[in-house]
Amino acid sequence: MNRRDAMQRVAFLMGGALSAPTMIAMLEGCKSNTATEAATSGFSFSTDYKNLVSEIAEIIIPKTTTPGAKDAGVGPFIEMMLKDCYNETQQEHFKKGLDNLEETAKKDFGGKKFLELTPEQQTTLLKKFEQMAMAETKENEQPKKIVDNETGLVKDPKTAEPRENEKAKKVVPPVPFFKLMKELTLLGYFTSEAGAKNALAYVAIPGRYEGCVKMTPGQKVWAL
Repeated sequence: MNRRDAMQRVAFLMGGALSAPTMIAMLEGCKSNTATEAATSGFSFSTDYKNLVSEIAEIIIPKTTTPGAKDAGVGPFIEMMLKDCYNETQQEHFKKGLDNLEETAKKDFGGKKFLELTPEQQTTLLKKFEQMAMAETKENEQPKKIVDNETGLVKDPKTAEPRENEKAKKVVPPVPFFKLMKELTLLGYFTSEAGAKNALAYVAIPGRYEGCVKMTPGQKVWAL
């Protein structure tokens, strides 16, 4: 599966909404993973956070009659994607999200860490973070400055006149923690061997091309 196909599949699973940094990461590709870059890159999860990310992914895609996120190695995939395909701002924003998750768990559930909570409590907390991510996304969509369309200059809020020498800088805000967590979980799972072979309709060696195939009720989505 190539990057563009993977992005289209995840966009479909996310209801068509995919964050700009994820689209950039998928369409432009990751950084060259040379030994030098690997040595100089300071991003990584602690052992506790590796386990935390894997557990959150498993809650999003649990093991049932098909493999779960842990079986598909989604946790290590998320760490690799953040390290190789996202900038430092996004990496730190994601880590702060994990920090906030642990702090909120302790605050709401008597000092317990997320992994010490019951499944019901974990689900309740993640639903709370999902709502927070939606609110953050909505806030990010609001323009922070009024910009003149012709000149690109920032307008004075009082006079509505463009300010000289104040060009508007296009800043892409970091993706909310839980939104990115869901995106990378879905991307990692449905592009993995375990996900493609068991959760999707998989054909190892496709036969002839058929432009129109009749779908049956309950049929799995085809793996690309």
